[in-house]
Amino acid sequence: MSAQPWAGVADTGPLLVLAAVVGLAVGSFLNVVVHRMPVGASVVHPPSACPACASPVTARDNVPVVSWLLLRGRCRSCAVPISVRHPLLELATAGLFAAVTA
Repeated sequence: MSAQPWAGVADTGPLLVLAAVVGLAVGSFLNVVVHRMPVGASVVHPPSACPACASPVTARDNVPVVSWLLLRGRCRSCAVPISVRHPLLELATAGLFAAVTA
């Protein structure tokens, strides 16, 4: 047993953060897959848009979890609510990536 129980954290901390960030990005993509695959739509094209008003999702509104929080869970253009499922899936995927990395 190490005399310093947190000694390994300095070594693995950046790796865990990187794994979580990659997990957020993968979770964001999984949201696209979950939304489009059941209807047979491409996951590549067209770019993401609001299902209610069809306005495109801009890069600043496409940051996993952060954008949902800043927009208060609503579309920037029409204010229709965006399901909490989106950030939850992103966070769950980030947590799984970090857990597997740890």
